[in-house]
Amino acid sequence: MKSFPMLLLGVALTAPVSTWAQTSAPAGSVVVIANRAVPVEKIDPSQATQIFLKQVQTWPDGKPIQPIDIKEGAPLRMEFYSKITGRSPGQLRSYWARQAFTGMGFPPREVATAADVNKVVQTTPGAIGYLDRKNADAGVKVLLDSSNPTP
Repeated sequence: MKSFPMLLLGVALTAPVSTWAQTSAPAGSVVVIANRAVPVEKIDPSQATQIFLKQVQTWPDGKPIQPIDIKEGAPLRMEFYSKITGRSPGQLRSYWARQAFTGMGFPPREVATAADVNKVVQTTPGAIGYLDRKNADAGVKVLLDSSNPTP
């Protein structure tokens, strides 16, 4: 019977932490951005999913797509994959583990911050990434806005 009060204490102590974790993600709109030279103006969530899962690897002009991801665990990355692809971090890890094991592919290049995404996308031909809407500037092309996901 002594373990029951300890269990209640454990639940009481973790509840506020889990509530905080759920609300710590960014509140802004996620946008998918690309290098200004890519040959498309808009994409839909399905196309973005195919690109970031590397199921589509070339732009319509035949040039390679270079998806850029933010490091695993970043709130913006979780928001992007949740809102745009409908996938959780666990589902992504499982997908990429299967791809790597079967020799079918490896995850997109990762950078540390949203500022790094912006810089790499601006300077890399064929690059595509994602940012919080407020961080997208004139040096990139916005292809998809999660607040208005239809092209």
